[in-house]
Amino acid sequence: MRRLSFILILLFGSLGVKAQANFDYYYMEAEKCRLQEDYSSAMDLYRHCLDINPQAPEALYNIGLLYLYMRSDSIGTSYIRQACERDANNPYYLETLAALYLNKRDAESAIPVLEKMTSLQSRRSDILSQLASLYSTVGDNEKAIGALNRIELLEGISPQVSIEKYRLYKEKGQLDSAFVQLQALCEESPHDMNLRVVIGSQYMQAGDTVKALEIYDEVRQKEPTNTNLQLATMDYYRDSEQDERYNKMRDSLLFCPDSPTQLRILMLQSYIADVQRDSMYTPRLVAAFDTLLARPQQDAQVLIMKAAYQVYSKQPKEALCQTMRQVLDVEPGNETALRELLQYYAEKNDDKGVEDISRRGLNYHPEEIAYAYYLGMALAEQKKLTDATDVLQQGLRVRTEFVSERLVSNVFGVLGDIYYQQGKEQEAFAAYDSSLVYMEDNIMCLNNYAYYLSLKGEQLDRAEEMSYRTIRQEPENITYLDTYAWILFMKGDYAHAKTYMDKVVNPEKTDEELLADEQLMGNLIEHAGDVYALFGEPETALRFWKLAKQKDDNTCTPLLRKKIKRKKYFK
Repeated sequence: MRRLSFILILLFGSLGVKAQANFDYYYMEAEKCRLQEDYSSAMDLYRHCLDINPQAPEALYNIGLLYLYMRSDSIGTSYIRQACERDANNPYYLETLAALYLNKRDAESAIPVLEKMTSLQSRRSDILSQLASLYSTVGDNEKAIGALNRIELLEGISPQVSIEKYRLYKEKGQLDSAFVQLQALCEESPHDMNLRVVIGSQYMQAGDTVKALEIYDEVRQKEPTNTNLQLATMDYYRDSEQDERYNKMRDSLLFCPDSPTQLRILMLQSYIADVQRDSMYTPRLVAAFDTLLARPQQDAQVLIMKAAYQVYSKQPKEALCQTMRQVLDVEPGNETALRELLQYYAEKNDDKGVEDISRRGLNYHPEEIAYAYYLGMALAEQKKLTDATDVLQQGLRVRTEFVSERLVSNVFGVLGDIYYQQGKEQEAFAAYDSSLVYMEDNIMCLNNYAYYLSLKGEQLDRAEEMSYRTIRQEPENITYLDTYAWILFMKGDYAHAKTYMDKVVNPEKTDEELLADEQLMGNLIEHAGDVYALFGEPETALRFWKLAKQKDDNTCTPLLRKKIKRKKYFK
C-alpha cells in the first residue's frame, strides 16, 4: 500500500512538472508576441496559459494590460485585480491597480491598495503622499495626518508637509495643533524668509492679523525687497480695502527698474484683471504698457503680455502683428511671434511676408518643417521653383520624428506640384505617391494627381477613383468637380461629364453672370465648352469657348482660338 502511494505521488508530481513546463513555454511565446506588438496572438497564448493554470497571476496581469491597451478599461481592471488577489505581495501589480483606481478618481478602492503597498514598501514617501491626499478627499483627516507624520519620520520636517498638516488640523478645528506645525517650521528653518512669509500668510488667513503683520515686519527688517513679502503685503492692502496703498505699491513694483520680470508680469496681470472687471481702467493699462515698453527690453515677456491683451480686447490684427514684430526684435527665434506672423501673412496671401518669416523661422528652428513648407510655397508662387524644391527637400531631410503626418503629406504634395511645373512628371507622381502614403485623404494631392494623370490619358480608372474621393469630401468645390468631369470626359463618358461640369459652369446663367464669377477661371469654362462639343451641343460649346477667351486670365490652352475659329474641339 505504501509503495502504491509513493508511485501515485511520483505520477502526479511528474504531471505537475510537465504542466509547469507547458505553462512556461506558452508564457514565453506570449511574451515574444507582445514584444513584437502581435497583441492578438499574445492574447491567445496568455489565455492558453490560464487553461493550464487558471490561478497564474502573471497571465492574468498581462491579459489585463492587453485589455487596457484595447481601451477595455473595465475588463482590464478586473484581470489586474484578480492578479493582485492571486499574488497579493507583488508591488508592480498593486501599483498598476492603484493607478487605474486613481485615474478613475475612485478613492475608496485606491486606499486599501495603497495601504497594502505601504506595508510592502514602507519607505516610499510618494505612496504615503497619495494616501494622505486620498484620506483628505474622503474626509478622514486623522488618517491623512497619520500618513503625513510617517513622511516626516522618513524625510524630516518640510514646508509642504507641515503646511498640509496645518490645513488639516484647521479643518478639524484643532487650531492649537495647527499652529504648532507653523512654529515647528520656524524652528526648523529660522533663516528662510520666504518660509516666514508663507507662515505669516497662514496667520493672515486664520484672521490673526496682528501676528501676521508682526512676521511681515520681521522679514522686512532682514530682507526689505523680498518679493514674496511685497506680494503678501499687497494682498493685505487689497483685502483690507486700503486701495491707495495697494495701488502705490503695485506701481512701485511694476515700474521699478530692479523688479524681476516675473514680478512685473504679475503686476501687469493685476492691471489686466482690473480692466476685465471694469473697462474704465483701460487707459491706465495702456499707459503702463507704453511706459514699460519705452525702456530697453531684456526679454520679450512684457511684449507677449501686451499681445495677449490685444487678443483679449480684439484689437486689429495689424496692431497684434506690430507687437509680434517687436517681439522678434528682442527674441528673433520666439516661436509664438513667428507662428502668429506666419499665419497673418499667409491669410493675406503676402508671399514676401511669408518668405521673410519662414526664413527667420528656419534660421532658428531648422528642424521645424512647417517653416520649410510655407517658404517653399511662397517661393513657388514667385516662380522660384528650384529654390522652392531645395527648401522643401531640406525640410524633409531634417524633420523631427514628432512632425505631423498631415504636414509631411502636404510638403510632398507641394513638391509634386513643383516637379510637374518643371516638366518632371515621374518625380511629380513619385512625390504624390509619397504624399498619399502619409495621408491617404489629402484631397489637394488627390485632385492634382488625378488631373495630371488625366492630361496624360494614363491610369484613368485610378484617376477617377482619386478624384471621386475629393468631391465626396467637398461636393461644392468647383475645382474638384471640374477635375472629375474632365476625367470622365477623357474616358469618353460625355453624358456624366456634362452632369458634373454643369455644376461648375451653369449653362442657365447669363454670360454676364459667368464672366462676373471670380471663381470661374478661363480654363474651367474652356473645359465646359470641350465637354459640350463632344456631347453634341456645338452652339453651347462655342458660347463657352468665347466666354473663356473673354476671361483673358492666361489659363486657357493655346488651342482655344482654333476651337473658336473652326467651331470644333481639338486635342
